[in-house]
Amino acid sequence: REAGWLLLASLLASMPKEELEDQVFDVLLLWASPFTGNPESYLSHIQDWASELRVLSVAIEALTAFIRSFVSPIIATANGGILLNPVLAYLGGALSLISSLSTKQLPNLKSALNLFTTRTLMAYQSLSNPVVYQSEHEQMLQLCSSPFSDPSGWEESSCLKFLLDKRDASLGPWIPGRDSFEDELRAFDGGVDGFLPCVWDDEISNFPQPESVSKMLVNQMLLCYGSIFACQDNTAKIRLLNNIDQCLKAGKKYSWYMFLVSNACVALLSGLKELLTLRGAQSLPTDIFSMIQSIFKGILGESEISTAQRRAACEGLGLLARTGNDIFTARMARSLLGELVTPVDLSYAASVALSLGCIHRTAGGMALSTLVTLTVNSLSHLSKSSNSNLQLWSLHALLLTIEAAGLSYVSQVQGTLFLAMEILLLEENGYVDFRQEIGHLINAIVAVLGPELAPGSIFFSRCKSVIAEISSSNETATLLESVRFAQQLVLFAPQAVPVHSHVRSLVPTLFSRQPSHRYLAVSTLRHLIERDPAAMINENIEENLFSMLDGETDSEIATLVRATIIRLLYTSCPLHPSRWLAVLRNMVLATSVTRNMSEGLTSSGYDSVDSTHENDVYGEDDDNMISGPKQEQVNWSAPISSQFSRRNKHLRYRTRVFAAECVSHVPVAVGTEPAHFDLLLARSAIAKGTYLSNDWLVLKLQELVSLSYQISTGQFEGMQPIGVQLLCLIMDKFGMTVDPEFPGHILLEQFQAQLVSAVKTAISTTSGPLLLEAGLELATKVMTSSVIGGDKVALNRLFLLISRPLSDIEDLFYPSFADWVVCKIKVRLLTAHAAVKCYTYQFLRAKENVPDEHQQLAPLLANSSTLLGKYWVGALKDYFSIIFGLHSRINHKPFLDGIQSLLVSLKVQKYLDEVWALILQATALDAAPVEFGADDSEDVHEHMFISGRSMVKLEQSDFQFLWGLSVLVLFHSHQSTVNGSVKMKLDCSKENFFSNIVFYGLDNPRPCDQVLPVLLSLTTEAFFSKDFLSVDICQELLQALIYADCSGAPVVSLFSKIIRLCPDKFFEEEDFVFVALELYSHCLAMVLRRY
Repeated sequence: REAGWLLLASLLASMPKEELEDQVFDVLLLWASPFTGNPESYLSHIQDWASELRVLSVAIEALTAFIRSFVSPIIATANGGILLNPVLAYLGGALSLISSLSTKQLPNLKSALNLFTTRTLMAYQSLSNPVVYQSEHEQMLQLCSSPFSDPSGWEESSCLKFLLDKRDASLGPWIPGRDSFEDELRAFDGGVDGFLPCVWDDEISNFPQPESVSKMLVNQMLLCYGSIFACQDNTAKIRLLNNIDQCLKAGKKYSWYMFLVSNACVALLSGLKELLTLRGAQSLPTDIFSMIQSIFKGILGESEISTAQRRAACEGLGLLARTGNDIFTARMARSLLGELVTPVDLSYAASVALSLGCIHRTAGGMALSTLVTLTVNSLSHLSKSSNSNLQLWSLHALLLTIEAAGLSYVSQVQGTLFLAMEILLLEENGYVDFRQEIGHLINAIVAVLGPELAPGSIFFSRCKSVIAEISSSNETATLLESVRFAQQLVLFAPQAVPVHSHVRSLVPTLFSRQPSHRYLAVSTLRHLIERDPAAMINENIEENLFSMLDGETDSEIATLVRATIIRLLYTSCPLHPSRWLAVLRNMVLATSVTRNMSEGLTSSGYDSVDSTHENDVYGEDDDNMISGPKQEQVNWSAPISSQFSRRNKHLRYRTRVFAAECVSHVPVAVGTEPAHFDLLLARSAIAKGTYLSNDWLVLKLQELVSLSYQISTGQFEGMQPIGVQLLCLIMDKFGMTVDPEFPGHILLEQFQAQLVSAVKTAISTTSGPLLLEAGLELATKVMTSSVIGGDKVALNRLFLLISRPLSDIEDLFYPSFADWVVCKIKVRLLTAHAAVKCYTYQFLRAKENVPDEHQQLAPLLANSSTLLGKYWVGALKDYFSIIFGLHSRINHKPFLDGIQSLLVSLKVQKYLDEVWALILQATALDAAPVEFGADDSEDVHEHMFISGRSMVKLEQSDFQFLWGLSVLVLFHSHQSTVNGSVKMKLDCSKENFFSNIVFYGLDNPRPCDQVLPVLLSLTTEAFFSKDFLSVDICQELLQALIYADCSGAPVVSLFSKIIRLCPDKFFEEEDFVFVALELYSHCLAMVLRRY
């Protein structure tokens, strides 16, 4: 049972919600048995209560996964209560079980009961809004008040570690190191009986740290206590605050008092944060604010409290200021400023300083603008203290004030700069913490001053000098501030330093051993690309970014590097596509990357990518710069790429795949300038010299096709689909580009061999679904373009290639892929055949000068039409089951397996939306009744069918389906008859599949014109002769044509065909004659209006 609940939890958390949406109420019933009814009756049948509680704990864990997947996203909507009410009933049943078992006080049950209680409270917390379970608040408060009603029996909470603001981490006790992985490993402190986090949890650490059940329980109790506190009325809030206050006063003499202080801070912090989320603070009376302020100040007055507790109380005062109005906030700030005039206890003074900073951070702006000067002066005075702790906390509080004050602080900048330089000049203040905090201050000043930091200004020179000084120690934290200084300049003072100076200081940092340095360097380079793209184009940092990406182990940084490379590609590719092709070719195809860099290092004196100095960062010593201790100058005349250590290694597979993806961006990244895609225009632009750069992509077409072909046929299976898709994109972009050397031909004809070979490689029995899909798309584009150039053998080979998978299409199965992937392959295969047939018929309609290569396809199409017709009709039926919402109630086996699932149907609909009209037309072209015999003479076939032979043979039921579908489109395309429940896409965007190919009838923007060719194909003499067309459906069609928004010529053609071929008995029906006359008048009016 426990394993079953765990499996259910993993399914609920991991599967797409759409997969289970139809069965959500069936899933909900699984919790009914243990959590509804009388708890005493349920417990009376249990023999081993400890084991049963463990099972119930896992059941609640599964319920929590259900809440996160299905309830929380819709909890605020009108439908939220449908799922919420049964969930609340189950959680209420769990609370009843906890209460019943707690009163029994059975031996050997405490650990299991604690686990069950913890899971139940976590389930309540996952509901996000505590108001929804207001009816259980009283019962939960009785349970969660235990850490204050009986404080001696509870551990210290560990919640402060994640409740406290991470921006204050430098104050301790959890000071971040150089690497977050190391920090997590160093902080590992598992509990003996703790439970490991599940892999489906939202946020799982790199090193899971199981905490003891008792610690987890007290954490959840205090968090729930705070959440419920925020929802109570004022009387209840005062009662709960009194409980905490009395407990703190009574517990001072006991050994567990420090534990109690942490627990009180957790409860109050979580309560204040919830109060701000619910926005219920405006209605609070003054006495509640005063009580919370008194509790926090009482905690700060204790000399033995830890750094975490002191930070918690300071943050609490800041949050309290945020909840109150402007008058209360200003009064609190003035009160704290008054306490700094004559501080008695240095630790308390440090706490008051940080409290002021937190108040400015959370409630600053206009409310405290008049107090900025006074606050800055007071904190600056404290920052000169000889007490290192007071000095550090005061500097940090000053930082928080500056960041919140904005322009109100500008008048104080000079004094803060003097303060920073004064602190740095004191020998005893060489600690990294002080240098890092001063770096924070300087970066905050840059953000405030912004454009005023001109290259020649005294402010800029002093900022540079301070940053240069703190960076000279080569400590991780101070070097980070140096990189951040560059970022701040890019964001707020771009005029202060040239782009080239920024780049040459940031590129070495890309290879730093510190993840934080690398992240900042990459993000700053991206800011530079976005802010000054013209200057960044000539910096040539592409290879540096790829080299960094190849060695990057942090997934977040790697994602940022990839985004930066793509941004740089789209920025510089319009001017330098050949450079990008050269770089990417080396990345994709080279077996190794060798960097011989020793000469650059020895000649320049550059020792390490983690060491830097002010001239490296900010250029030469001009603009009144203060020189640092290092005077060596790097020889920046050499390329930037030559400034790094020797590297000789094979590129990682993931790097090569990304480089291949970048190649696929090149045809799009060059932009829309016509000269990139037209050889005549490119040559003309070069001759005239009208462009700064005459680097046109069309001039590198051979290199681009060659690289794409090598990717598509290379040894790496994961890269092959990228290469084939790139060839498809090349067909889209250059499919109509003429070859000036050979009039009447296109440029891509010379690459026919590579294109056909790539298709042959992709459409194979061993190909994966991604490669097979791309191969089918490429085959379609090649066969429906001029690339073939009259080559009958190549066209015949391609047709045989796309026909080969037809025989196995029903058994197509990829066990490692989702169901919709198989459906997508089936749709792509049917689309390929439909496109080839429609394209061929464009030539066959002309009757004269039909190319031989397409004339030979007619018998091949006829041979496969029986099978194709079955599949085309099946796909169309499945599509219209989906758009009418009938897919979940299909009784027969659909052609597209799995569409009964909502997720699969949504995926499949997206693909069928684009091609259903093409498939419909291909099905109808030269279709005939299944009874239409082959014994008819060849002259009859030549007269009746465009190709001279019948194609798809239709049963009467299939004919009625195609006819009804076409008439439905006629009605649905009329604005007054649109049915919103029918999700039919009528504006078929064929560009996604067929580039610039224009199929007969499908190029018309009006939806009804797309089905008129279908109706023309279904009103042939063959269907009239076999009584497939009755007078009723013909009359219905004529009525529809009267009101349809169609072009005149196709309507006249269809109308005349029906009148000409219909049996004489049709004219004996008065209704048919009247409708025909009305349509005739309508058509005549259209003709007269035209002339």
